[in-house]
Amino acid sequence: MHHLNIFYLLGAFAYAAEAPAANNTTSPVHQNTAIDHAAHACPNRSYDRQCGRDWDYTSYPTNQQDRADAVVEMFRHAWDGYRQFAYPHDDLLPRSNSYSDSRNGWGLTMINSLDTAIIMGQQDIVDIILHFIPTVDFTKNNSPDSADTSLFETTIRYLGGLLSSYDLLKGPFAHMVTDEKKVDVLLSQAVRLADTLKFAFSTTTGLPVNGLYIDMQTSTFDSLLENGDSASGLAELGTLVLEWQHLSDLTGDPLYGDLAQKAEAYWFKNVTEIFPGLTGSKFSVENGSTIDDAGGWTSGSDSAYEYLIKMYVYDPERYGNYSEQWRKAADSTIEHLLSSPSSRPDLVMAGRYRGKIVRPETDYLACFIGGNFLLGSTALNEPKYREYGLKFSEFCANGYRHTSSGIGPSRSSWNNTELDSDPSLADQTEHYKHAGFFIPTGHLDGGQTPEAVESWYYAYQTTRDQYWRDVAWAYAIAQNKTERLPVGFGSLQNVLAEDGGGTDDFMPSFMLAETLKYQFLIQSPKEGVWNVQQGENKTNFFVYNTEAHPFRVAAKHPV
Repeated sequence: MHHLNIFYLLGAFAYAAEAPAANNTTSPVHQNTAIDHAAHACPNRSYDRQCGRDWDYTSYPTNQQDRADAVVEMFRHAWDGYRQFAYPHDDLLPRSNSYSDSRNGWGLTMINSLDTAIIMGQQDIVDIILHFIPTVDFTKNNSPDSADTSLFETTIRYLGGLLSSYDLLKGPFAHMVTDEKKVDVLLSQAVRLADTLKFAFSTTTGLPVNGLYIDMQTSTFDSLLENGDSASGLAELGTLVLEWQHLSDLTGDPLYGDLAQKAEAYWFKNVTEIFPGLTGSKFSVENGSTIDDAGGWTSGSDSAYEYLIKMYVYDPERYGNYSEQWRKAADSTIEHLLSSPSSRPDLVMAGRYRGKIVRPETDYLACFIGGNFLLGSTALNEPKYREYGLKFSEFCANGYRHTSSGIGPSRSSWNNTELDSDPSLADQTEHYKHAGFFIPTGHLDGGQTPEAVESWYYAYQTTRDQYWRDVAWAYAIAQNKTERLPVGFGSLQNVLAEDGGGTDDFMPSFMLAETLKYQFLIQSPKEGVWNVQQGENKTNFFVYNTEAHPFRVAAKHPV
């Protein structure tokens, strides 16, 4: 690692902030050709897509190994803070130099970030975590901060982290193994965890309840409806199948996959669609029926749609029906959910819906949609999904570029004529004119989220356009400028303030598990089978779960 260059790379190349150019000339989002600067009105920009926008990429270093090393330094800074002040608890509180146990007290940050340390080649960190994992008792909740357990969160973070690390250490990173028994424990602990959680599926329909008291093997009252029935969220029932099926494939025990597949079947067959392939987001555990009409590619529904195409990538022979369901949802999204800001018709994004009414707003968790469409485009060999995947990725790149902090907000809205609120109420009229979005009151926060850089990673893998690496690099610089604390990182209070408006006192495990993993993957000049969309045919030998944990695909002929 080039230690002397890292702070120079991440600090000195902070934003060259400029006023918007007078001529807001933009080319189509999906155009990826290099520009002739002399032919455009913004010769001081690296890319024509930046015309009229705030941040200049021309000064960025071109050595990709230096960039990758700088991302590793960020990871180690986050890890060192956790190791010093939070080990072996779940989360680092970076301002108070303390810890919390938000997810059962099982060492969430360690298990969630193990595969990141593996991919980055951080042997010392890998050894520490592998030594810790056998000590975890997954049958008991050790958290004084939370008495209940989320089936969804525990699956994507803990189960996903164990399985992906097992795949990597049994495969392309076997050279990092110093004790095979500790690798085998990853799978046995995954089985123990799934056995602890599987009672969640013991309902009339087989739809799982999400809130669990694992010590007593009972569900919480969080999901109860007014009539006494329990509800299962779409993201909860639809985001288990990849992890639980992969566990079955690794162990040879079909039980785990069967439980998740039965729940998924209700979504495919027994629900009322708002648009073809798009449904409500809550389901009755008693009879499997839909009990609301709200949804979209936003929180509460997002990862269920994400997993449709990922299950197909995991094994096309077994899960061809998943690709058809995804195609329906993607086509309906294009036909019914898209709109452009009145001030920026070059941008386009999917809104959220309630019934047939589509609202032009999104949360930045939905920024993963670009990468998901790009994965679908290569897996299904369908160019139109590529076009829209790049457009969605650009919408989120624009969202980061047009805040003073360089960090995207937690929620954004556009097309003020269709909203209950508008830019003037948020004192963002001028911002809306050139940025194409405004931030609703109460949503100025932002920070460590991975979804945008996830899509930029897929965009780079799809196009090999350096632009996406530079967009991601701008985010890394912004994080170091505004979020970095002496110990770890904190999220921002106000992304429209140049300094971020201060940080909170929490470093989520996904900062290490997802955000910095995708940053490393997009910047690193070294690639391997763990990267998505490999080679001329854009083949996937691994598929990433919603928490950025890569699983080796089961496909005989990977797509």
